[in-house]
Amino acid sequence: MPSGSSRRRRRGWILGIVLGLVALYAAAYISVYATPSDSYDVHDVDAVFILGPPTDDRIAAGERIAQEAGGVPVYLSVWHGVVCKPQFVCVHAAPWTTSGEAAALSEAVASDGLKHPVVVTGDEHVMRSRYIFGRCVPIPAPVVGISEPMDLGMRLWQPIYQWAAMVKAVVGGCSAD
Repeated sequence: MPSGSSRRRRRGWILGIVLGLVALYAAAYISVYATPSDSYDVHDVDAVFILGPPTDDRIAAGERIAQEAGGVPVYLSVWHGVVCKPQFVCVHAAPWTTSGEAAALSEAVASDGLKHPVVVTGDEHVMRSRYIFGRCVPIPAPVVGISEPMDLGMRLWQPIYQWAAMVKAVVGGCSAD
């Protein structure tokens, strides 16, 4: 039977590990949800690129920015089989991942002569999108995050998902996300 001091030591270790994990999760949560959107001059914007999934909130924000910029084109990242509305330039990233979307924007930069696109995504995705687009797109592409409705479970899961995907982005480079 373990002595009282070894039980206290074991409890101390367990408590330390739990508190360490809670602190690590809190730091991940804050880094994901407190990453501010990039600033941009709406008068310079020549395109808006909305990352998938193309939610109503992302589309509304992208259309608002496009109107404020003088009616610039709105690129919409959609999966294959989605019928594209005429007001959008729909792109099918391959793969349909953030790095695939960065590659699609790079293609639009080359083919359409874009110089000042703005990227729109969910606020939980700003940190990782900024890293990937900064690394994989040949011109600056400010990332704007918008708050979208999300259930508590998904909101709590996002820091874990975003940091795991960030590690994958750092290790995988531009072609794999």
